[in-house]
Amino acid sequence: MDMNAYLSMFIDESNDHLQSLNENLLQLESDPDDLSIVQSIFRSAHTLKGMSATMGFEDLAALTHEMENVLDLVRNSKLKMDSFIFDTLFKGLDALEAMVQDIVEGGTGKADVTSIVASLQTIMKSDYKSGDASPTTVPAAAAAPSISTNAALLDQFQSSILLQSMESGHQPFFIQVSLEETCVLKAARAYMVFDLLERNGEIVKSDPAVQDLEQEKFDRSFSIFTISSLKESELMEQIGNISEIATVQVTPLDPESLAALTTAPAAAAVETISAPAAAPAAASPVKQAAEPAKKSPQASGGAVARTIRVDIDRLDTLMNLFSELLIDRVRLEQLASEVKRNDLTETVEHMARVSSDLQNIVLKLRMVPVDSVFNRFPRMIRDLAKSLDKKIELVITGADTELDRTVIDEIGDPLVHLLRNSVDHGIETIADRIAAGKPETGTIHLRAYHSGNHVFIEVEEDGNGINQEKVLKIAIKNGVLTEEAGRNLTPDEINMLIFAPGFSTADKISDISGRGVGLDVVKTKITSLGGNVTVDSVYGRGTKFSVQLPLTLSIISAMLIKLGSEKYAIPLTSIVETGIVKRADILQVHGNQMIQFRNSIIPLVSLSRVLESPDYDESTEVETEIIVIRKGEKWAAIMVDEFIGQSEIVLKTLGQYLTHIHAISGATILGDGQVALIIDPNALIK
Repeated sequence: MDMNAYLSMFIDESNDHLQSLNENLLQLESDPDDLSIVQSIFRSAHTLKGMSATMGFEDLAALTHEMENVLDLVRNSKLKMDSFIFDTLFKGLDALEAMVQDIVEGGTGKADVTSIVASLQTIMKSDYKSGDASPTTVPAAAAAPSISTNAALLDQFQSSILLQSMESGHQPFFIQVSLEETCVLKAARAYMVFDLLERNGEIVKSDPAVQDLEQEKFDRSFSIFTISSLKESELMEQIGNISEIATVQVTPLDPESLAALTTAPAAAAVETISAPAAAPAAASPVKQAAEPAKKSPQASGGAVARTIRVDIDRLDTLMNLFSELLIDRVRLEQLASEVKRNDLTETVEHMARVSSDLQNIVLKLRMVPVDSVFNRFPRMIRDLAKSLDKKIELVITGADTELDRTVIDEIGDPLVHLLRNSVDHGIETIADRIAAGKPETGTIHLRAYHSGNHVFIEVEEDGNGINQEKVLKIAIKNGVLTEEAGRNLTPDEINMLIFAPGFSTADKISDISGRGVGLDVVKTKITSLGGNVTVDSVYGRGTKFSVQLPLTLSIISAMLIKLGSEKYAIPLTSIVETGIVKRADILQVHGNQMIQFRNSIIPLVSLSRVLESPDYDESTEVETEIIVIRKGEKWAAIMVDEFIGQSEIVLKTLGQYLTHIHAISGATILGDGQVALIIDPNALIK
């Protein structure tokens, strides 16, 4: 069977199962006696093994099989989990992830995992003692024996699939096929049988496994459990018509016969052919949202969610096309207002409503929960804490907060740097924490939340905090700034020095941090995404990194304004309100303009001075329009010349030659073809 068509599906499904295995193993580590978690882990491992074997990745399947053997003993209460078993299984998962990544990069998925296999086989030995960390290789006979082909049995997971198909009105069959003694191309005949069954249904299991059939590692017979749309007689006839088939036996399955063919919870070593990964019947882009390690929606009475995997490049193309459509829509609205024909106006208004709904759908297609990034961090924190002999608890909140897919793909590495920095530099050792009167377990909070047209991601820990005196000395020593300039820095500016290129406070270089790279990479990456990062720290109490990111990078609602003859756009989500202020009401505080706003005094910013607008001077007006903006807890008012109105705008970059222009985040094309610069309100508030 040609498996290349299913490679991308295999990679996606494998990554899902590996993530599920990581999450469930972490959960099991905190509650080792919960066998229901072990069952979930076993099912994911068993499915991953079958998928790998079906696709021909033998090393991947073999390692998963060894891990499955250990899990089988645990779920049957024949083995108790300990730290050595957890560490070995986590090492196995790391190796599996490396193999899958090799496959992604076009490799064969092969790896040297002899040490991990030796450790797993040591655990399998009957004289294994808890905590025994000195693995020795055992003979091959110690591995779980395979089931003979004449006793093809199902495990409970496979049995449940067939049972659910019966409840849905489908008919499962057990098919036994024998080839003629003179058959030369046994694998080809097996393929023809599989092709027939997959075109008319779904294969749940085969015995021998698919890769053995492909390599002709079987005598003359094989058996298949299948769910088919064909009747018993039709299966008999169509399979029997394949040349060199000696005998065909088709047995319809009912709940009683299914129970007789189901093994005890100790699972067999026969591969499962997972339909989403390998069977041609799975070529349909629609898949069930229920993961193997999670409760099925049918079991809880809920509706089954349906999802489809779409190439991100296609979504980018769709977004670009819609952006052009939006520009034309705005142009049509302007023309309709000039022509003033009722039928044209009504048509354009209807088009605006429809395109507005379409815009919401297109934007939501690109939105992905940050959970897809956050879910890899608990495992990373666990490993780092163990290597540094620290106790750390990671608390994640707001993982369902959604971000643009483009941002999601880029934000992972900066967050890794921030978290590693918090573990290494932030959280103290157990002894230091106890001496400081703190709990021995440090806490790192990873939060995500929406605020206006931005998403904020915070990494906060209750560790050492930043020693500003030490930071300033190192910055001066490394030539980041002069001693004279250092004397004029505010505490916040000193904290931001840790983002300077080549800056490090580490006393020694380690694999975790302290190589003089990391936080400068964080700032560079976040800035390239149109965001910014700030740091707030209290020495001895902890540090909080706050990352601000744009909610989407494509289309936003904005207020169009004028400064003289120039037009500008300000994102609507940053605007609190608009108003008018009289020149006589403007206050002067230490040389800065301020106004009274809702019982508070907030700064007043002259946009014409910030942008050096040549043909507008607000000082000549008796009163001026203002826009009140907000960034976190900070407020400010911006003076403008004139309001044009609200509009949906398409964000365009200024290109590689116009980067880092103060207070400008991009540009947009208006309905009349003019270009308007987009103001970055966050840059106007310090």
